[in-house]
Amino acid sequence: MGKPKQQVISRFFAPKPNINNPSTSSTTPSTPPPKITATVNFSPAKRLRASQLISPHTNKLPYDDHPIKPTKTPKLVHNPTLHQKFLDKLLEPSYDLQEPSKCQETANPKYTPLEQQVLELKERYPDVMLMIEVGYKYRFFGQDAENAARVLSIYAHMDHNFLTASVPTFRLNVHVRRLVSAGYKVGVVKQTETAAIKAHGKNKLGPFGRGLSALYTKATLEASEDVGGGDEGFRSCNNYLVCVVEKGIDGDDVKLGVVGVEVSTGDVVFGEFNDNFMRAGLEAMILNLLPAELLVGRPISKQTEKMLLAYAGPASNVRVEDVSSDRFSDGGALAEVMSLYEGMQESYSLDVQEREEAEMKTHECNQIAIQGIMAMPDLAIQALALIVRHLKQFGLERVLCLGASFRPFSSNMEMTLSVNALQQLEVLKNNFDGSESGSLLQCMNQTLTVFGARLLRHWFIAVTQAILLAAKQLQQLCIEEDKSMKLRETLRSVLLRKLISIASSSTVISAASKLLSALNKEAAERRALHNLFIVSDGKVPEVAEGTRRVELANEKLDSLILMYRKQLRIRNLEYMSVAGITHLLELPLDTKVPPDWVKVNSTKKAIRYHPPEVLVALDELALANEQLTVICQAAWNNFLTGFGGYFAEFQAAVQALASLDCLNSLAILSRNKNYVRPLFVKDEEAVQIHICSGRHPVLERVLQDNFVPNDTDLHAEREYCQIVTGPNMGGKSCYIRQVALIALMAQVGSFVPAFSAKLHVLDGIYTRMGASDSIQQGRSTFLEELSEASDILKKSSASSLVILDELGRGTSTHDGVAIAYATLKYLLEHKKCMVLFVTHYPEIVSIKNEFPGSVGPYHVSYLTSQRDVNGDFKSNEKMDHINSEDITYLYKLAPGVSERSFGFKVAQLAQLPVTCIQRAVVIAGRLEAAVCKYTERNQTRRSSSLSYKERSCKESESVEDVLEPDCLSAGRVEGLDDISELYRELFLNLNFAFLEEHGDERRLQFLMQARSLAAQLIIR
Repeated sequence: MGKPKQQVISRFFAPKPNINNPSTSSTTPSTPPPKITATVNFSPAKRLRASQLISPHTNKLPYDDHPIKPTKTPKLVHNPTLHQKFLDKLLEPSYDLQEPSKCQETANPKYTPLEQQVLELKERYPDVMLMIEVGYKYRFFGQDAENAARVLSIYAHMDHNFLTASVPTFRLNVHVRRLVSAGYKVGVVKQTETAAIKAHGKNKLGPFGRGLSALYTKATLEASEDVGGGDEGFRSCNNYLVCVVEKGIDGDDVKLGVVGVEVSTGDVVFGEFNDNFMRAGLEAMILNLLPAELLVGRPISKQTEKMLLAYAGPASNVRVEDVSSDRFSDGGALAEVMSLYEGMQESYSLDVQEREEAEMKTHECNQIAIQGIMAMPDLAIQALALIVRHLKQFGLERVLCLGASFRPFSSNMEMTLSVNALQQLEVLKNNFDGSESGSLLQCMNQTLTVFGARLLRHWFIAVTQAILLAAKQLQQLCIEEDKSMKLRETLRSVLLRKLISIASSSTVISAASKLLSALNKEAAERRALHNLFIVSDGKVPEVAEGTRRVELANEKLDSLILMYRKQLRIRNLEYMSVAGITHLLELPLDTKVPPDWVKVNSTKKAIRYHPPEVLVALDELALANEQLTVICQAAWNNFLTGFGGYFAEFQAAVQALASLDCLNSLAILSRNKNYVRPLFVKDEEAVQIHICSGRHPVLERVLQDNFVPNDTDLHAEREYCQIVTGPNMGGKSCYIRQVALIALMAQVGSFVPAFSAKLHVLDGIYTRMGASDSIQQGRSTFLEELSEASDILKKSSASSLVILDELGRGTSTHDGVAIAYATLKYLLEHKKCMVLFVTHYPEIVSIKNEFPGSVGPYHVSYLTSQRDVNGDFKSNEKMDHINSEDITYLYKLAPGVSERSFGFKVAQLAQLPVTCIQRAVVIAGRLEAAVCKYTERNQTRRSSSLSYKERSCKESESVEDVLEPDCLSAGRVEGLDDISELYRELFLNLNFAFLEEHGDERRLQFLMQARSLAAQLIIR
């Protein structure tokens, strides 16, 4: 059997003989066929890429090519478009082929009824990706299909006039979330009539009626009923919809109005402020809210647009939509917002007394919301009006009416963390991959609910003094042990009693009990809409009537099976279901049935039928089920309307539960990690931070018992500035970060990782750490560094904690030292705040002479196995010394200045080439030699100079300090050359001779010295 098959296969693949001219095969040598190489890959992304690489100059479609007429002498001619046709056939059609309506404008394509509906829907919603329900699938058409195929990794193909792709209906939740996460505005178009209703209606022959039933974006997804509130893994703590409106002032400065709305909770945050060219205030608010969607009110300046687009870049998947704010520029914004509260009275499905109470509570909530709106500034009201117009297309504008809480972005009661503090201290996300892993929030988050996690996040972003008071009252929550060894809990905290009373209010409990009594809990967990309502005791009579019709249809089917048992004389005859087809009668092959029975399918031993009576009964059952679905959906909408009457009470209860969840999270953290309760001094006392054996809360989890604690002692009336030096990787940045995080945790209301902590309430934590640039916004690394320092100098106060890590390293040594010195001096003179200053410039430590008792030099200690090497060593000897030297970092803060940074050891750890390190050792030796030589010459010059008055000496003291060898150490690799050294000293003396702060005698001395040096240069 195998041989004949093989012969057939061989014949199939054998070359066909040339019938037209058989003699040419022997006389004329045939041209070898062109070599075609193609890699066929069915990955959707690669298919899309292949279609993009197709030449756009090919105007003809593959099926438009005219057939080549046969010639007398057939030859295989190389066709340059053959590979093109192969890709068109087997991979992905070109863009012109995907949408022939664009490439064939003159043609009049004939659209199907479904395609006519698609065109009408796309004309009404041009910026929406439509998912159109067709049977058991949701289909995409045209460009939407191409985008959906790329995001969802599904296959797109041509169908009639459009490219199309589809997903099953039961996966709607997942696919909507994936498309929305990719930044699309997704609209779900559902069939407004079912097959059974359509069959019994007037539109029997026409297409199904369809309409837009839901619209989703990232900011509105969680508030949606059908796809919102899904798996916890899909959720994020914040889904703010933020609108930005701008008004120019002078130059590049602008006034900004920003409003953020959390649609799922009704939280409204607003702010209006003047911002500078860098848009630092807008950036701080955007990064604090972390919006999922941005509404940009046009017109807007280029600088603001750059900042917003930098946040909502391609990798962020943040959706940006432009809206016009011109219509509200001359007024009308307040009227647009107030129109929401007109006609708010609804027909609640409650008793008369309950309806009156619900309407009264709604009126009170509306009055509170209106007062909050009236307190908003003008630009913020414009932004809120744009958000209202945006939410109307989703049907979610009522969120702003039902107990929405309006609060300003920052107030006197809040310590708002700056953008740099959130990023550089890794409070919300780490700096490695941008996730929450390894952040302070992830370390402290022990909450059990989503709203608790959201509230805890807000506590970190805007640390309120109200929470600080809560932390003080938590001290009264103690557990005492009596003589019988039984634990007795005593609740004394006023805050806890208030939260518990709100969460366990009798009004909330009674309302919840009444609402839940109408629902079937098990059916709700299964999402069974037909069984959701309890219809006993006359509740929801419409649902009861619809359920009764379904039961009658099922009873009719059950009565038919009894008739068929008697008719066929089969006692155990039962209905069966196969492949989704129900109520089948399976009979043996030899069974005689009436001719009007419909054969559905069969097997080798049996045939399955649908009798005509069963088909009629199934039609009635389908109609009853679909009518019940419509009735239950209407009943559910009425239930939600009734729930709206108690929205304010439930919202207050949820907020109280969120606060209790956060406090419980902090209590669990304090108990499991052996944290201590921080003590806060009174407001009238001096600002101070005292930490004994403080630990880094995140690194402690990694290192556990191996972490080395450190002490911190800062006091406004004593030493309030620490200048920290030390070797690279010695723990300087870890120390200053841990001080900031401990202060932040304490002010949040948490216990802290330390043996003891005593501090004052801080109004801000400001940081300047690390190195980064923003090329998209036109900011270099050094500009970013100085912008952050400028922001600190403007916003910090005497009650602030300022952290500066290696300020001035982004420029030359002299400029960096000067800027760092001047910045630190400004903080010490004008701000007098708590300062932790990390530097590798030992010259800055001299500032302690100007502020005695206020500045203390410290270093992170270390141990070395060799003595320090001096400049007399040769390069190879010094290299051997570096290789043999062992360094042990102690990570302990100690008084004093570190003399070495051990940069060559870090270079070895980074695996720099040995030749690079050797060359660096040589250059370092030359620099040290130049410094030593210059120091000797300077001392000789000073000893031989003429004496002058004490006043002149004091005036020139600052200039003498500038001439110290450490300040002139950079760039002196060529300083060993005598001529270069003479030129350098010549110009230095000339510069100092023209300084007016010196006396005439001193200036004459500089000129004489310059003349002598010039004479030496002339001789040489």
